[in-house]
Amino acid sequence: MRNNRPASRNQIRETLVTLLMSVALALVVWVFSVDQENPLTRDDFPKPISITVRGLNPNLQTLQDLTQRTVSLNVRTSKRTWDTLAADDFSAVVDLSNLAPGSHDLNVVVSVVNPDIEILAQEPRQLRVQIESVITKTVPIVVDVVDSAALGYDWQTAIVEPDVAEVSGPEALVNQVQAVHAEVLLLGTKTQIERNASLLPRNGLGQAVDRVHVQPTAARVVVPVVQQPGRKEVAVLVQVEGQPAASYRITSVKPEPSTVILLGSAEALRNAPGFVETAPLSIDGATSDVRERLPLNLPENVSVLEEAGVFVTVGISPIESSATVSRRPVVIGLSEILTATVSLSRVDILVSGALPRLDALGASDVRVMLDLTGLTPGSHVVVPVVVAPEGVQVEGVIPQAIEVVIEALLPPGEPTPVAPSDSSTGGPLPTPTPTK
Repeated sequence: MRNNRPASRNQIRETLVTLLMSVALALVVWVFSVDQENPLTRDDFPKPISITVRGLNPNLQTLQDLTQRTVSLNVRTSKRTWDTLAADDFSAVVDLSNLAPGSHDLNVVVSVVNPDIEILAQEPRQLRVQIESVITKTVPIVVDVVDSAALGYDWQTAIVEPDVAEVSGPEALVNQVQAVHAEVLLLGTKTQIERNASLLPRNGLGQAVDRVHVQPTAARVVVPVVQQPGRKEVAVLVQVEGQPAASYRITSVKPEPSTVILLGSAEALRNAPGFVETAPLSIDGATSDVRERLPLNLPENVSVLEEAGVFVTVGISPIESSATVSRRPVVIGLSEILTATVSLSRVDILVSGALPRLDALGASDVRVMLDLTGLTPGSHVVVPVVVAPEGVQVEGVIPQAIEVVIEALLPPGEPTPVAPSDSSTGGPLPTPTPTK
Protein backbone atom coordinates (compact mmCIF):
# COMPACT_ATOMS: atom_id res chain seq x y z
CA MET A 1 0.00 0.00 0.00
CA ARG A 2 2.77 2.45 0.83
CA ASN A 3 4.56 1.70 -2.44
CA ASN A 4 1.47 2.66 -4.52
CA ARG A 5 1.01 6.24 -3.14
CA PRO A 6 3.95 7.90 -4.86
CA ALA A 7 2.93 6.33 -8.11
CA SER A 8 -0.54 7.78 -7.80
CA ARG A 9 0.78 11.27 -7.13
CA ASN A 10 3.06 11.12 -10.11
CA GLN A 11 0.22 10.04 -12.31
CA ILE A 12 -1.93 12.91 -11.12
CA ARG A 13 0.89 15.37 -11.68
CA GLU A 14 1.47 14.05 -15.18
CA THR A 15 -2.21 14.23 -15.96
CA LEU A 16 -2.43 17.87 -14.80
CA VAL A 17 0.64 18.83 -16.84
CA THR A 18 -0.80 17.12 -19.89
CA LEU A 19 -4.13 18.89 -19.38
CA LEU A 20 -2.48 22.31 -18.97
CA MET A 21 -0.36 21.82 -22.08
CA SER A 22 -3.45 20.84 -24.05
CA VAL A 23 -5.28 23.99 -22.92
CA ALA A 24 -2.28 26.19 -23.72
CA LEU A 25 -1.91 24.59 -27.11
CA ALA A 26 -5.62 25.08 -27.83
CA LEU A 27 -5.32 28.72 -26.78
CA VAL A 28 -2.35 29.26 -29.07
CA VAL A 29 -4.20 27.64 -31.95
CA TRP A 30 -7.27 29.82 -31.27
CA VAL A 31 -5.25 33.02 -31.07
CA PHE A 32 -3.41 32.12 -34.27
CA SER A 33 -6.64 31.40 -36.10
CA VAL A 34 -8.27 34.62 -34.90
CA ASP A 35 -5.15 36.59 -35.84
CA GLN A 36 -5.21 35.10 -39.29
CA GLU A 37 -8.86 36.01 -39.80
CA ASN A 38 -8.67 39.52 -38.26
CA PRO A 39 -5.02 40.60 -38.01
CA LEU A 40 -3.86 43.85 -36.38
CA THR A 41 -3.16 46.73 -38.75
CA ARG A 42 -0.83 49.66 -38.10
CA ASP A 43 -0.91 52.52 -40.59
CA ASP A 44 -1.39 56.25 -41.13
CA PHE A 45 -5.05 57.16 -41.15
CA PRO A 46 -5.64 58.56 -44.66
CA LYS A 47 -7.93 61.43 -43.67
CA PRO A 48 -6.90 64.53 -41.68
CA ILE A 49 -8.84 65.23 -38.48
CA SER A 50 -10.20 68.77 -38.12
CA ILE A 51 -9.30 70.60 -34.93
CA THR A 52 -12.13 71.92 -32.74
CA VAL A 53 -11.51 75.04 -30.64
CA ARG A 54 -13.28 75.27 -27.28
CA GLY A 55 -13.51 77.72 -24.44
CA LEU A 56 -12.47 80.94 -26.24
CA ASN A 57 -13.74 84.11 -24.59
CA PRO A 58 -16.15 85.92 -27.02
CA ASN A 59 -14.14 89.13 -26.53
CA LEU A 60 -11.02 87.37 -27.79
CA GLN A 61 -10.04 85.85 -31.11
CA THR A 62 -7.13 83.81 -32.37
CA LEU A 63 -4.80 85.43 -34.84
CA GLN A 64 -4.53 82.13 -36.71
CA ASP A 65 -7.47 80.52 -38.43
CA LEU A 66 -7.59 77.30 -36.42
CA THR A 67 -10.63 76.04 -38.31
CA GLN A 68 -8.28 75.18 -41.17
CA ARG A 69 -5.83 73.21 -39.00
CA THR A 70 -5.87 69.42 -38.94
CA VAL A 71 -4.15 66.49 -37.22
CA SER A 72 -2.57 63.47 -38.91
CA LEU A 73 -2.75 60.15 -37.03
CA ASN A 74 -0.96 56.81 -36.97
CA VAL A 75 -3.18 54.13 -35.45
CA ARG A 76 -3.27 50.41 -34.70
CA THR A 77 -6.42 48.35 -34.78
CA SER A 78 -7.85 45.14 -36.20
CA LYS A 79 -8.31 44.83 -39.91
CA ARG A 80 -12.07 44.57 -39.48
CA THR A 81 -12.17 47.86 -37.55
CA TRP A 82 -9.72 49.54 -39.96
CA ASP A 83 -11.97 48.77 -42.90
CA THR A 84 -14.84 50.72 -41.30
CA LEU A 85 -12.77 53.51 -39.75
CA ALA A 86 -13.96 57.09 -40.47
CA ALA A 87 -12.83 60.60 -39.53
CA ASP A 88 -15.87 60.93 -37.27
CA ASP A 89 -14.43 58.20 -35.05
CA PHE A 90 -11.82 60.70 -33.81
CA SER A 91 -11.93 64.13 -32.20
CA ALA A 92 -9.13 66.69 -31.89
CA VAL A 93 -9.63 69.52 -29.42
CA VAL A 94 -7.68 72.62 -28.43
CA ASP A 95 -8.95 74.12 -25.19
CA LEU A 96 -8.60 77.92 -24.88
CA SER A 97 -10.50 78.28 -21.62
CA ASN A 98 -9.31 81.01 -19.22
CA LEU A 99 -6.53 82.15 -21.54
CA ALA A 100 -5.49 85.81 -21.74
CA PRO A 101 -4.23 87.65 -24.84
CA GLY A 102 -0.75 86.54 -25.83
CA SER A 103 1.12 83.56 -27.27
CA HIS A 104 0.31 80.08 -25.92
CA ASP A 105 1.63 76.57 -26.65
CA LEU A 106 -1.40 74.31 -26.36
CA ASN A 107 -1.82 70.55 -26.52
CA VAL A 108 -3.98 69.04 -29.24
CA VAL A 109 -5.98 66.37 -27.42
CA VAL A 110 -7.04 63.52 -29.70
CA SER A 111 -9.57 60.97 -28.50
CA VAL A 112 -11.36 57.99 -29.97
CA VAL A 113 -14.54 56.28 -28.80
CA ASN A 114 -13.72 52.74 -29.94
CA PRO A 115 -11.39 51.05 -27.39
CA ASP A 116 -10.07 48.72 -30.13
CA ILE A 117 -8.31 51.70 -31.73
CA GLU A 118 -4.91 52.69 -30.38
CA ILE A 119 -3.39 56.04 -31.36
CA LEU A 120 0.34 55.49 -31.77
CA ALA A 121 1.36 58.94 -33.06
CA GLN A 122 -0.12 62.31 -34.02
CA GLU A 123 1.14 65.39 -35.79
CA PRO A 124 1.04 68.05 -34.48
CA ARG A 125 0.91 67.40 -30.77
CA GLN A 126 0.96 71.11 -29.92
CA LEU A 127 -0.08 74.37 -31.53
CA ARG A 128 1.29 77.81 -30.87
CA VAL A 129 -1.76 80.05 -30.68
CA GLN A 130 -1.74 83.85 -30.64
CA ILE A 131 -4.78 85.22 -28.85
CA GLU A 132 -5.83 88.81 -29.53
CA SER A 133 -8.43 91.16 -28.15
CA VAL A 134 -11.34 91.82 -30.53
CA ILE A 135 -11.47 95.50 -31.54
CA THR A 136 -13.52 97.61 -33.95
CA LYS A 137 -12.47 100.69 -35.90
CA THR A 138 -13.89 102.92 -38.62
CA VAL A 139 -12.09 103.21 -41.97
CA PRO A 140 -12.87 105.03 -45.24
CA ILE A 141 -14.40 103.32 -48.27
CA VAL A 142 -12.20 103.69 -51.37
CA VAL A 143 -13.55 103.08 -54.88
CA ASP A 144 -11.20 101.31 -57.30
CA VAL A 145 -12.22 102.09 -60.88
CA VAL A 146 -10.94 99.37 -63.21
CA ASP A 147 -10.60 99.62 -67.00
CA SER A 148 -11.66 102.76 -68.87
CA ALA A 149 -14.72 104.38 -70.38
CA ALA A 150 -15.49 104.24 -74.10
CA LEU A 151 -13.38 106.20 -76.55
CA GLY A 152 -14.22 109.88 -76.25
CA TYR A 153 -15.60 109.53 -72.72
CA ASP A 154 -14.14 110.16 -69.27
CA TRP A 155 -15.17 108.92 -65.85
CA GLN A 156 -15.40 111.38 -62.98
CA THR A 157 -14.86 111.06 -59.25
CA ALA A 158 -16.90 108.22 -57.85
CA ILE A 159 -19.62 108.81 -55.27
CA VAL A 160 -20.01 106.17 -52.55
CA GLU A 161 -22.72 105.83 -49.91
CA PRO A 162 -21.87 105.31 -47.09
CA ASP A 163 -18.31 106.62 -47.26
CA VAL A 164 -17.03 104.76 -44.15
CA ALA A 165 -17.28 101.23 -42.78
CA GLU A 166 -16.48 99.40 -39.54
CA VAL A 167 -13.97 96.54 -39.41
CA SER A 168 -13.72 94.22 -36.41
CA GLY A 169 -11.58 91.23 -35.49
CA PRO A 170 -8.21 90.41 -33.88
CA GLU A 171 -6.44 93.60 -32.87
CA ALA A 172 -3.28 92.88 -34.88
CA LEU A 173 -5.29 92.28 -38.08
CA VAL A 174 -7.70 95.19 -37.64
CA ASN A 175 -4.79 97.55 -37.11
CA GLN A 176 -3.45 96.53 -40.55
CA VAL A 177 -6.62 97.69 -42.32
CA GLN A 178 -6.25 101.17 -43.79
CA ALA A 179 -9.43 101.19 -45.88
CA VAL A 180 -12.10 98.97 -47.38
CA HIS A 181 -12.21 98.93 -51.17
CA ALA A 182 -15.12 98.75 -53.62
CA GLU A 183 -14.20 97.71 -57.16
CA VAL A 184 -16.12 99.00 -60.20
CA LEU A 185 -15.50 97.80 -63.77
CA LEU A 186 -16.09 100.35 -66.56
CA LEU A 187 -15.49 98.02 -69.52
CA GLY A 188 -15.79 100.75 -72.15
CA THR A 189 -19.08 102.16 -70.89
CA LYS A 190 -20.63 105.35 -72.22
CA THR A 191 -23.11 105.82 -69.41
CA GLN A 192 -23.00 106.34 -65.68
CA ILE A 193 -22.26 103.26 -63.57
CA GLU A 194 -24.46 102.58 -60.56
CA ARG A 195 -24.13 99.41 -58.51
CA ASN A 196 -23.82 97.82 -55.08
CA ALA A 197 -20.17 96.87 -54.69
CA SER A 198 -18.77 94.39 -52.16
CA LEU A 199 -16.28 95.82 -49.66
CA LEU A 200 -12.85 94.24 -49.20
CA PRO A 201 -10.50 95.26 -46.35
CA ARG A 202 -6.95 96.10 -47.47
CA ASN A 203 -3.72 97.19 -45.79
CA GLY A 204 -1.51 100.13 -46.71
CA LEU A 205 0.09 98.12 -49.55
CA GLY A 206 -3.28 97.34 -51.09
CA GLN A 207 -3.18 93.71 -49.95
CA ALA A 208 -6.32 91.99 -48.69
CA VAL A 209 -6.58 91.43 -44.92
CA ASP A 210 -8.31 88.18 -44.01
CA ARG A 211 -10.29 87.24 -40.91
CA VAL A 212 -11.78 90.65 -40.22
CA HIS A 213 -15.47 91.44 -40.43
CA VAL A 214 -16.71 94.43 -42.45
CA GLN A 215 -19.99 96.22 -41.74
CA PRO A 216 -21.72 97.01 -44.04
CA THR A 217 -20.59 94.33 -46.48
CA ALA A 218 -21.46 96.44 -49.57
CA ALA A 219 -21.86 100.10 -50.56
CA ARG A 220 -23.75 101.99 -53.26
CA VAL A 221 -21.27 103.34 -55.81
CA VAL A 222 -21.98 105.84 -58.61
CA VAL A 223 -19.31 106.58 -61.25
CA PRO A 224 -20.35 109.45 -63.57
CA VAL A 225 -19.27 109.04 -67.21
CA VAL A 226 -19.30 112.13 -69.46
CA GLN A 227 -18.35 112.89 -73.02
CA GLN A 228 -15.01 114.66 -73.42
CA PRO A 229 -15.16 118.37 -74.33
CA GLY A 230 -14.83 119.08 -78.03
CA ARG A 231 -16.15 115.64 -78.90
CA LYS A 232 -19.54 114.33 -79.92
CA GLU A 233 -20.63 110.78 -80.57
CA VAL A 234 -22.97 110.40 -83.55
CA ALA A 235 -24.53 107.52 -85.43
CA VAL A 236 -23.27 106.34 -88.83
CA LEU A 237 -25.97 106.49 -91.53
CA VAL A 238 -25.22 104.30 -94.57
CA GLN A 239 -26.27 105.55 -98.01
CA VAL A 240 -27.36 102.57 -100.11
CA GLU A 241 -27.93 103.04 -103.84
CA GLY A 242 -29.51 100.70 -106.33
CA GLN A 243 -31.35 97.42 -105.93
CA PRO A 244 -30.16 93.85 -105.61
CA ALA A 245 -30.80 91.35 -108.36
CA ALA A 246 -34.34 90.21 -109.07
CA SER A 247 -35.69 87.89 -106.39
CA TYR A 248 -33.14 89.17 -103.87
CA ARG A 249 -33.62 91.57 -101.00
CA ILE A 250 -31.72 93.62 -98.45
CA THR A 251 -31.71 91.89 -95.05
CA SER A 252 -29.46 94.23 -93.09
CA VAL A 253 -27.28 97.31 -93.30
CA LYS A 254 -24.51 97.27 -90.69
CA PRO A 255 -21.76 99.86 -90.34
CA GLU A 256 -18.68 98.98 -88.25
CA PRO A 257 -18.44 100.97 -86.09
CA SER A 258 -22.08 102.06 -85.83
CA THR A 259 -21.04 105.33 -84.14
CA VAL A 260 -18.07 107.67 -84.49
CA ILE A 261 -16.59 110.48 -82.41
CA LEU A 262 -16.65 113.91 -84.05
CA LEU A 263 -14.01 116.51 -83.13
CA GLY A 264 -14.50 120.24 -83.37
CA SER A 265 -15.36 123.46 -81.63
CA ALA A 266 -18.39 123.68 -79.39
CA GLU A 267 -20.24 125.69 -82.06
CA ALA A 268 -19.32 123.30 -84.88
CA LEU A 269 -20.43 120.27 -82.89
CA ARG A 270 -23.63 122.00 -81.84
CA ASN A 271 -24.50 122.66 -85.49
CA ALA A 272 -23.57 119.14 -86.59
CA PRO A 273 -26.49 116.68 -86.91
CA GLY A 274 -26.73 113.64 -84.74
CA PHE A 275 -25.51 111.42 -87.57
CA VAL A 276 -22.87 111.32 -90.28
CA GLU A 277 -23.46 109.76 -93.68
CA THR A 278 -21.17 107.39 -95.55
CA ALA A 279 -20.32 107.72 -99.20
CA PRO A 280 -22.93 105.93 -101.34
CA LEU A 281 -22.69 102.14 -101.58
CA SER A 282 -24.07 100.57 -104.76
CA ILE A 283 -25.76 97.19 -104.48
CA ASP A 284 -27.07 97.02 -108.04
CA GLY A 285 -27.51 93.42 -109.13
CA ALA A 286 -26.07 91.96 -105.91
CA THR A 287 -26.84 88.33 -105.14
CA SER A 288 -24.75 88.08 -101.95
CA ASP A 289 -23.64 90.30 -99.09
CA VAL A 290 -21.81 93.48 -100.11
CA ARG A 291 -18.98 94.65 -97.84
CA GLU A 292 -16.86 97.74 -98.43
CA ARG A 293 -14.89 100.33 -96.52
CA LEU A 294 -16.52 103.73 -97.12
CA PRO A 295 -15.39 107.25 -96.29
CA LEU A 296 -17.61 109.58 -94.25
CA ASN A 297 -19.25 112.78 -95.45
CA LEU A 298 -18.34 115.06 -92.55
CA PRO A 299 -19.97 118.40 -91.70
CA GLU A 300 -17.97 121.60 -92.05
CA ASN A 301 -15.26 122.35 -89.50
CA VAL A 302 -15.57 118.87 -88.04
CA SER A 303 -13.18 115.93 -88.11
CA VAL A 304 -13.53 112.37 -86.87
CA LEU A 305 -11.47 110.58 -84.25
CA GLU A 306 -9.46 107.70 -85.70
CA GLU A 307 -10.58 108.40 -89.24
CA ALA A 308 -10.11 105.28 -91.30
CA GLY A 309 -13.47 104.96 -92.94
CA VAL A 310 -16.28 102.63 -91.95
CA PHE A 311 -16.78 99.01 -92.95
CA VAL A 312 -20.31 98.61 -94.25
CA THR A 313 -21.98 95.25 -94.77
CA VAL A 314 -25.26 95.09 -96.66
CA GLY A 315 -26.90 91.69 -96.20
CA ILE A 316 -28.43 90.29 -99.39
CA SER A 317 -30.69 87.23 -99.36
CA PRO A 318 -33.25 85.62 -101.64
CA ILE A 319 -36.68 87.16 -101.25
CA GLU A 320 -39.25 85.44 -99.16
CA SER A 321 -41.31 88.51 -98.48
CA SER A 322 -39.88 91.75 -97.23
CA ALA A 323 -40.60 95.43 -96.97
CA THR A 324 -39.17 98.66 -95.64
CA VAL A 325 -41.41 100.82 -93.47
CA SER A 326 -40.67 104.28 -92.19
CA ARG A 327 -41.75 105.25 -88.69
CA ARG A 328 -41.38 108.22 -86.37
CA PRO A 329 -39.43 107.23 -83.23
CA VAL A 330 -41.39 107.48 -79.99
CA VAL A 331 -39.67 108.56 -76.80
CA ILE A 332 -40.45 106.59 -73.63
CA GLY A 333 -39.12 106.61 -70.08
CA LEU A 334 -38.26 110.33 -70.03
CA SER A 335 -38.64 112.15 -66.73
CA GLU A 336 -41.45 114.75 -66.58
CA ILE A 337 -38.93 117.49 -65.78
CA LEU A 338 -36.95 116.84 -68.98
CA THR A 339 -37.51 117.31 -72.69
CA ALA A 340 -35.90 115.43 -75.55
CA THR A 341 -34.91 116.40 -79.10
CA VAL A 342 -34.47 113.51 -81.52
CA SER A 343 -32.00 114.05 -84.39
CA LEU A 344 -34.05 112.05 -86.91
CA SER A 345 -37.74 112.36 -87.56
CA ARG A 346 -38.07 109.00 -89.33
CA VAL A 347 -36.43 105.58 -89.02
CA ASP A 348 -36.45 102.88 -91.69
CA ILE A 349 -37.23 99.33 -90.53
CA LEU A 350 -36.49 96.29 -92.69
CA VAL A 351 -39.16 93.67 -92.07
CA SER A 352 -39.92 90.24 -93.50
CA GLY A 353 -42.82 87.83 -93.41
CA ALA A 354 -45.74 86.60 -95.43
CA LEU A 355 -46.49 89.08 -98.22
CA PRO A 356 -50.22 89.47 -97.35
CA ARG A 357 -49.20 90.15 -93.76
CA LEU A 358 -46.76 92.84 -94.84
CA ASP A 359 -49.30 94.41 -97.21
CA ALA A 360 -51.77 94.68 -94.32
CA LEU A 361 -49.38 96.49 -91.98
CA GLY A 362 -50.89 99.64 -90.53
CA ALA A 363 -49.15 102.71 -89.18
CA SER A 364 -49.40 101.48 -85.61
CA ASP A 365 -48.40 97.87 -86.27
CA VAL A 366 -44.66 98.58 -86.33
CA ARG A 367 -43.36 101.00 -83.72
CA VAL A 368 -39.92 102.41 -82.94
CA MET A 369 -39.14 103.16 -79.30
CA LEU A 370 -36.32 105.25 -77.84
CA ASP A 371 -36.02 104.27 -74.18
CA LEU A 372 -34.57 107.22 -72.24
CA THR A 373 -35.10 105.75 -68.76
CA GLY A 374 -32.48 107.03 -66.32
CA LEU A 375 -30.75 109.32 -68.80
CA THR A 376 -29.71 112.79 -67.66
CA PRO A 377 -29.46 116.09 -69.57
CA GLY A 378 -26.91 115.96 -72.36
CA SER A 379 -26.30 114.29 -75.71
CA HIS A 380 -26.94 110.55 -75.88
CA VAL A 381 -26.76 107.97 -78.66
CA VAL A 382 -29.70 105.60 -78.20
CA VAL A 383 -30.28 102.27 -79.93
CA PRO A 384 -33.91 102.12 -81.17
CA VAL A 385 -36.14 99.24 -80.12
CA VAL A 386 -38.62 98.00 -82.73
CA VAL A 387 -41.95 96.43 -81.77
CA ALA A 388 -43.54 94.38 -84.55
CA PRO A 389 -46.67 92.19 -84.62
CA GLU A 390 -46.64 88.40 -84.65
CA GLY A 391 -45.63 86.97 -87.99
CA VAL A 392 -43.42 89.95 -88.86
CA GLN A 393 -39.68 89.68 -88.34
CA VAL A 394 -37.50 92.75 -87.90
CA GLU A 395 -34.40 92.29 -90.08
CA GLY A 396 -32.71 95.60 -89.41
CA VAL A 397 -33.02 99.27 -88.50
CA ILE A 398 -31.56 102.23 -90.38
CA PRO A 399 -29.82 103.88 -88.60
CA GLN A 400 -28.81 101.53 -85.82
CA ALA A 401 -28.44 104.39 -83.34
CA ILE A 402 -29.98 107.85 -82.96
CA GLU A 403 -28.74 110.94 -81.16
CA VAL A 404 -31.12 112.33 -78.53
CA VAL A 405 -30.44 115.62 -76.77
CA ILE A 406 -32.04 115.84 -73.32
CA GLU A 407 -32.62 119.19 -71.63
CA ALA A 408 -34.20 120.28 -68.37
CA LEU A 409 -37.51 122.12 -68.60
CA LEU A 410 -37.44 125.82 -67.62
CA PRO A 411 -38.81 126.73 -64.17
CA PRO A 412 -42.42 128.04 -64.14
CA GLY A 413 -42.71 131.72 -65.10
CA GLU A 414 -39.70 131.84 -67.43
CA PRO A 415 -40.39 132.33 -71.13
CA THR A 416 -39.83 129.30 -73.34
CA PRO A 417 -37.30 130.02 -76.08
CA VAL A 418 -38.44 129.21 -79.62
CA ALA A 419 -36.00 127.00 -81.45
CA PRO A 420 -35.73 127.17 -85.23
CA SER A 421 -37.47 124.25 -86.92
CA ASP A 422 -35.54 121.81 -89.11
CA SER A 423 -37.63 119.25 -90.93
CA SER A 424 -34.55 117.18 -91.75
CA THR A 425 -33.54 116.53 -88.17
CA GLY A 426 -36.84 116.54 -86.36
CA GLY A 427 -37.80 118.66 -83.38
CA PRO A 428 -38.49 118.31 -79.70
CA LEU A 429 -40.65 115.31 -78.98
CA PRO A 430 -42.99 114.91 -76.03
CA THR A 431 -42.95 111.76 -74.01
CA PRO A 432 -45.81 109.78 -75.52
CA THR A 433 -47.28 106.54 -74.31
CA PRO A 434 -46.34 103.68 -76.64
CA THR A 435 -49.13 102.57 -78.92
CA LYS A 436 -50.56 99.27 -77.94
